[in-house]
Amino acid sequence: MRGGANLDDAIPVAAEIVADVRERGDAALLDWTEKLDRERLTAVRVPAERIAAARVDDDVVVAIRELARVVREFHELQRPHDIACEPYPGVRTERRYLPLGSVGVYVPGGRATLPSSLVMAAVPAQVAGVGRIAVCSPRPAEVVLATARELGIDEVYAVGGAQAIGALAYGTESIASVDKIVGPGNRWVTAAKLLVASRVGIDLPAGPSEVLIVADDTARADWVAADLRAQAEHGPDSETILVTTSGTLAGAVRALLGDNPQIRIEVVASLDEALARSDDYAPEHLQLMVADPEAALARVRNAGAIFLGNEGSAVLGDYAAGTNHVLPTGGLARGSGGLGLEAFLKPVEIVRATQEGLGHMRAVVAALSRVEGLPLHGAAVEARFGA
Repeated sequence: MRGGANLDDAIPVAAEIVADVRERGDAALLDWTEKLDRERLTAVRVPAERIAAARVDDDVVVAIRELARVVREFHELQRPHDIACEPYPGVRTERRYLPLGSVGVYVPGGRATLPSSLVMAAVPAQVAGVGRIAVCSPRPAEVVLATARELGIDEVYAVGGAQAIGALAYGTESIASVDKIVGPGNRWVTAAKLLVASRVGIDLPAGPSEVLIVADDTARADWVAADLRAQAEHGPDSETILVTTSGTLAGAVRALLGDNPQIRIEVVASLDEALARSDDYAPEHLQLMVADPEAALARVRNAGAIFLGNEGSAVLGDYAAGTNHVLPTGGLARGSGGLGLEAFLKPVEIVRATQEGLGHMRAVVAALSRVEGLPLHGAAVEARFGA
């Protein structure tokens, strides 16, 4: 049961779109938006007055502000420390973290309207000190525009899909290119992000949502079923899996869910086997609905985010806990983690050396440059000891 993103059919299509946007700019943006979204835009950028006028219910505004608060609080704690050391007398080395200059945030606009994804991407960027945040979202809903306003963002573009990724990477007449692109999307968005990764930074290929629930006979069937349904709600490509040691629980969950091709239920012989299957799959969301979730947690290696106990629904990470819900999918949690503050910072290394310091490093440089066949490297240091 090994997860893996299937982008074979998406990559050629995304490549055609990205190349066209790179070549024709806004004209390609408008043409592809009309072709794919059946809408001919009159302008790419959303006017500032439309963002300012966006209206949503008061309780939604309160929820957006509260989510932004907890996301900001959680991500402020993630700031890495600058470091410095002196490997030799007269030599000082440093590693400093600097904010990115600009970031493009992709907010999906398909089956669901996702202002929470805008919060998850933009707030950590703001905490990091990113100077410019550009948002792309197809047919941006009022709540997405209202969220941008609440976050103080006024650069929003009404384009989506692979064409938006191409615009953010290469720039068009209306959209200036960015240093990094972040945010979840469908297979074509994910494919486009991978295609432009040699041009701009990307966060991670965050594709269709996944949840894997490991449960034993202490789990409540109705809660398990509700959580499986919740993640399946993201779209037809989403995967929801229950791996349980309890045949009784499996039967009860099946009875509650009926026939749903997105939901898989497996019964295994032991918790060891369940955790091994989970690690092999490397889910975006992992729920440990077992008698001792802390003990199970200690044995997990591969997951984007982990939720403990019967109360630990992945929905909490989507909306309220402050952890980031932009997470690796398609098995990529085997080698990467979710979006965090470090995604919006870049480390810069600094070296200071005095003549004394050069003396300490001189022999090392001479020997290694000689054995690697790069004598001019050694000569560059030796020149500093000439007459």
